[in-house]
Amino acid sequence: MIKPRLIFIFLSFILSYTSGVLAQQRAGTSRNLFTIEGEVLNQEGETPLEFASVALLRKADSTGVAGTVTDAGGKFLIEAATGVYILRINFLGFETQYVSDISLNDANPKVQLPPVRLSSKTTTLDAVEISAEKSKMEFALDKKIFNVGKDLSNNGGSASDLLDNIPSVTVDIEGQVSLRGSSGVRILINGKPSGFTSINSADALKQLPANMIEKVEIITNPSARYEAEGSVGIINIVLKNERKQGLNGSFELGAGWPHQHNATVNLNYRKEKFSLFANTGVRYRWTPRFSNENRQIFNEDTTYYQDQIDNAYRGGLSGNIRFGGEYHPDKFTTITGSMLYRKSLDRNEGSIRYLNYDFQKMLTGILLRKNVEDENDLSMDYSFNYERSFEQKDRKLTADVIYSNGGETEDMDAVNESYNEYNELLGIPDILQRIRNSENQNELTVKVDYIHPIGKEGKFETGYRTGIRNIDNTYKVEEYNNELDQWYILENISNDFSYDEDIHALYAIYGDKRGKFNYQLGLRGEMTNISTVLYTTNERNDRSYKNLFPSVFLNYEINPGNALQVSYSRRLRRPNFWDLNPFFTYANPQSIRSGNPNLNPEFAHSLEAGHIKYWENASLSSSIYYRHTDGVFSHISTVTDEGVSISRPENLNTRDDIGLEFSLNVSPVKKWDITWSGNLFRGILNAENLGFVSQTNFFSYTSRLNSKISLPRNFDVQVMVNYRGPERTPQGKRFQTLYTDLGLSKDILKQKATVSFRMTDIFNTSWFRFESSGENFYIYREGQWRVRRQAFLSFSYRLNQQKKPQRQQRDAGGFGGDEDR
Repeated sequence: MIKPRLIFIFLSFILSYTSGVLAQQRAGTSRNLFTIEGEVLNQEGETPLEFASVALLRKADSTGVAGTVTDAGGKFLIEAATGVYILRINFLGFETQYVSDISLNDANPKVQLPPVRLSSKTTTLDAVEISAEKSKMEFALDKKIFNVGKDLSNNGGSASDLLDNIPSVTVDIEGQVSLRGSSGVRILINGKPSGFTSINSADALKQLPANMIEKVEIITNPSARYEAEGSVGIINIVLKNERKQGLNGSFELGAGWPHQHNATVNLNYRKEKFSLFANTGVRYRWTPRFSNENRQIFNEDTTYYQDQIDNAYRGGLSGNIRFGGEYHPDKFTTITGSMLYRKSLDRNEGSIRYLNYDFQKMLTGILLRKNVEDENDLSMDYSFNYERSFEQKDRKLTADVIYSNGGETEDMDAVNESYNEYNELLGIPDILQRIRNSENQNELTVKVDYIHPIGKEGKFETGYRTGIRNIDNTYKVEEYNNELDQWYILENISNDFSYDEDIHALYAIYGDKRGKFNYQLGLRGEMTNISTVLYTTNERNDRSYKNLFPSVFLNYEINPGNALQVSYSRRLRRPNFWDLNPFFTYANPQSIRSGNPNLNPEFAHSLEAGHIKYWENASLSSSIYYRHTDGVFSHISTVTDEGVSISRPENLNTRDDIGLEFSLNVSPVKKWDITWSGNLFRGILNAENLGFVSQTNFFSYTSRLNSKISLPRNFDVQVMVNYRGPERTPQGKRFQTLYTDLGLSKDILKQKATVSFRMTDIFNTSWFRFESSGENFYIYREGQWRVRRQAFLSFSYRLNQQKKPQRQQRDAGGFGGDEDR
């Protein structure tokens, strides 16, 4: 149940926040401002474009002055003081247009522009020189958009590295993604679920080159049109797909140390009604990882200690290719088909040294475990999209069919060698083990969405979605019997496991606008059926549940380019395949992670208020949020008398989060851009249902500082500092981390090519540190599971592409550019 006291605190925040904003705006309306009015149309069909971004730039230096978005009729109004300006109009999927030499003064107080028509063709209204850089962040009605293609800190990295540089997103030592401090986040590729990330999203994101990614969309409070999965929100990774006419593309080669080498190619061909696109990336990595763990085990009559020293190399060769085409049989219809193929051959080589001590901390023996593991992953996505617009403005029908299949095999051979306290072999036979794990999955998603305008500003949306998924897993651990000279199965940790899931959803949304106020009300219903089977023990677990997920968005435009939004949504996080599978891993026999077949879904209520404010040389976006989660997932550890720790997910009673998120962009001088973003939040965990008598109450924060300077001769320098504050868990604490990245780039060959250098974690400070405790144990662990300190050099070449006219972050244009998912 949501606590009334916390709701009161949140609403008090909103009221004080809103009153401060309105007072600030009243104080600023005394200036003598003039107006620019206009209309933005889709050149194909002459239909108005709602939520097109409109920015006003000062002609003298291309700096931003004001911004807004078009309304449902494609109309906009911008206010500004006396001056000469450039107007820039853009919309996702369309070519940017510019109108130059707009003069505002006492003699010309109001400018009425002719309609501006946007199309996918490369056209401009006037030749305009734009010297500013593209916004790294844009704001839409229900999401934040991070354009990552030009960020030097992502050069040569993976999708996992890229996400770790996005504000409010963190990636832990095992590659698991969290948003605003919580791990219940849904990962999409191009707005759709993908087999690429279905089974093991952490490994998939490590293998996807960052250079294939165009942008990342963060949706912290999704509306009812989105699937309800993801209790803290959705992260949508959008791959590159250029829309220019003719043949164009880009090529990149890179090499780094420790070994991290890649090559990417992005090609597009567009002519009249047809277009073809292809993206491919090949990546090789071989990097070290290490950790130290200290354990204290408290038995009834004694205490003993154990140290674990883990050293390993992990990496291999992986490749991705995505290709497809788009066809426009007429001005109302678009048909798109694509395929995404991923293949990886990975290898893990490592050793774990166990040092055992008695109650006096005297070394009693050493066990050395050596292991070699080969992984073979393959996945394929097939996607078909049909989109139909109509003569009636804003009326649209879309249909999607996505099919994914793939699998993964893991073969590990391990040997355990025993030594005495003097590091001498005991002379007993080694223990030989082999672990075989295979997974296969199939997934089909079908969805239909329809939008119908009502009246002048109203809009009704509805849609249906069904998803069917099956995953089969065989996990077998064998040990060699020296006396019988044969292998035998360890029955208690081996099993065949099957997971079947089907989800059916129907939603409806109605939105309207009244002057400066607009609203959107939505309701989504989902029916879930999940069945799991443990074949060795013949245990079957079937569960079905039906749920409603409302969403509310209220938006008030204080003045052009300055908006306040309040939103609410209900979300859930379903236990996935790994959460329910009780046989997870035996790579480290002293640290076993498993799933929980009895885990229930978690449900979250989210409230959020967001605001954007622009100044001449700066912009500030901020939001306050409150989230209440029932049945929240958390990994709970127990330790046996033999010192084996077992970690598996459990449902806690509740978790409450209240926080402030902000992003400040400042340009102190021309060509110097500074962005400071952060997330400050308080978390309250209640795990009384698991025997924890007191609540876990903590305050934490994350912060990123990004500074980029454009120097003469097409030379750029970028420095990023990333801090992640400490955080409490029901059983312990994760300590803070801090690291600094450096990026350099220079354009050559008449700006058709770029040479870049990146060094991550230049001070080697990105160590992780954890501590946890229970009734009979205390564990402290530190290390670098994902070694970040790397140097990387790359060369990229653009075919029939110039560096795009780009804008500064502070001109991000307000809330707009909403897309259906």
